[in-house]
Amino acid sequence: MDRTVNEERETSDPPDLEAAIRAYLRDHPEFFIRHADLAENLRIPHPCQPAVSLLEYQNRLLREQSQHLRDKLLELVAIARDNDRLAGRVQRLALGLLDARGGLDELLHGVKAILREEFRADCVALCLAIPPTVGLSAVEEFLRPDVLILFEDVFRAGRPRCGRLSPEQAAALFADGAGRAASAALIPLGNEEWRGLLAVGSSDAGRFYPGVGTLFLERIGELVSQTLRARLLAGEQRVVEGKG
Repeated sequence: MDRTVNEERETSDPPDLEAAIRAYLRDHPEFFIRHADLAENLRIPHPCQPAVSLLEYQNRLLREQSQHLRDKLLELVAIARDNDRLAGRVQRLALGLLDARGGLDELLHGVKAILREEFRADCVALCLAIPPTVGLSAVEEFLRPDVLILFEDVFRAGRPRCGRLSPEQAAALFADGAGRAASAALIPLGNEEWRGLLAVGSSDAGRFYPGVGTLFLERIGELVSQTLRARLLAGEQRVVEGKG
């Protein structure tokens, strides 16, 4: 009888004693350094395997944490490399816009070519809605106010949007190439005087997914908008001078 009671006491400590031991070990993490012989004899349960020693358990946790940190570091390195490549492409776009010669028609075609080559786009569209007073008959193929009506939500948001296009939107933007636009980035252009839309399509449905970062797309929109604004102002000035 007494033996049974003693066994129960050994296997079931009072809750207040367990709490005191737990609190003491939490406040004195060096305890097992001073008493290494106790640490070697402890057995820690593991959810998927038999009990292991405390040292083995700690080593396993350290290895798992180390692997997690390594995976996270590799992920951050990959993101940094992607951003560096994107920054280089945006820079080349800026240089291409600065070096553009000829008229507005050549500039607009140049923008499409740079985006197609540098950003590996499967299809690119550039649509503008500009007051007729500017006199842009040379770029009539880019004057598509009817297309811009389909993207009023993008202009209201005032920032790039990524995702899938409706069949109507894809056909309006890319015509025969609509089937290659599994995902697209839509970049609003312009200001209060004029507006436009730059669309970059990809056959990869996961390239321009909703929620993807749009910082570089915003930079592209600013570069193209400022360049077009300068050309449009120059065109308006020539029209005024011609009338005078």
